[in-house]
Amino acid sequence: MASASTWREACSIPQIAETRGSGYNPGRATLKPSWTRKRRPAMPYLLPALMFLVGLASIGGALFGRVRNRRIAFALLGLALWAGAALTLSSPPTPPTARKGHTPTAAAAERPTPTVASGPRGFVVFHSDTTGNFEIWRMRITGTGLQQLTNHPERDIEPAWSPDGSKIVFASGRDDPLDLELYIMNADGSDQRRLLESQPGDDWGPRWSPDGTRVAYQSNRDGDFEVYVVNADGTGRTNLTRFPAGNDARPDWSPDGGRIVFQSDRDGDSEIYVMDADGANQRRLTHAPGDDENPRWSPDGKWILFDSDRAGGRSLYVLPAEGGEPRRLTPPEFNAVAGCWAMDGEWVLFSSDRDGDWELYLIRADGTSLTRLTRRKGFDRWPDWTGEMRLPAGKG
Repeated sequence: MASASTWREACSIPQIAETRGSGYNPGRATLKPSWTRKRRPAMPYLLPALMFLVGLASIGGALFGRVRNRRIAFALLGLALWAGAALTLSSPPTPPTARKGHTPTAAAAERPTPTVASGPRGFVVFHSDTTGNFEIWRMRITGTGLQQLTNHPERDIEPAWSPDGSKIVFASGRDDPLDLELYIMNADGSDQRRLLESQPGDDWGPRWSPDGTRVAYQSNRDGDFEVYVVNADGTGRTNLTRFPAGNDARPDWSPDGGRIVFQSDRDGDSEIYVMDADGANQRRLTHAPGDDENPRWSPDGKWILFDSDRAGGRSLYVLPAEGGEPRRLTPPEFNAVAGCWAMDGEWVLFSSDRDGDWELYLIRADGTSLTRLTRRKGFDRWPDWTGEMRLPAGKG
């Protein structure tokens, strides 16, 4: 069993492995191909007109030589001019020539509306040190609309959405670089305020209860790390695990709010445990060599997502919520950690170092459609996903 300080360092400062992989361009729209009109040839109309005019001119010239036939000649020449003009006007108009570099397109009413490729929806928060310090960032699940929410000289890490998408809880060292405290802010980063009174020790890894009234988190205020819950207004702090011989951490609520899954090294290495929301009936779910960490409950309550190094490198696994044999979700060729579910349970968002530094990726819950979201230098980690976001009044 690791000491609290060693365990804290291992959880908060993971190493970056040098791996390589492919990228992704999400949401490419498709449009109907442009088209051009073909010119109709003018020669079939010009040849008959030319032959007719030459014939009339020849007759007119012959008659013009005789004075008595001049009136007839003038009449024939006039007829020839009239016929030529009529043939010219009756030939089809030539379409305007397109300007160089421009292709005429179909009428706007005939164009289909551009559509984004089908896929997950929602918003993501995560922490990143791309600016040189760990801050909280927000973006759409498509990887667009990136926005920095915190800006403080000390680290702001491990954000989590409230169930209604209006608030974000996170851990910050702004009050004491040696300690982490829990803070809450609006979805746009405004109104940042401390959740708990400042005390020695670290409070971090927060998760909202499904009804939004409580927050579960890990803290070493009483010695080793334990799982706590506190009301969303900062009152009623309660130690749930109370197991002094190990470190208990990374809590997450079941969808009905009745149970909490967490990790613990009380039996040696880190394993996945579950308990009632009041701390009763604590039992172990995984039994494998290696460290099983960062559990997240699926939206339907049937599965628990976690990451593990049981097969060498860290991979994501999916475990039946009542226990059983876990299934590996991500390939073993790269590290994948800190996964979270989409609201519909169809996708999983996680952090990976497969392309050199830590970036955010998507994968379907069946292990297909691996997709890269972030593409920037830095350490993008600890994502959390909401289907809907609610900004403060007047800001959305």
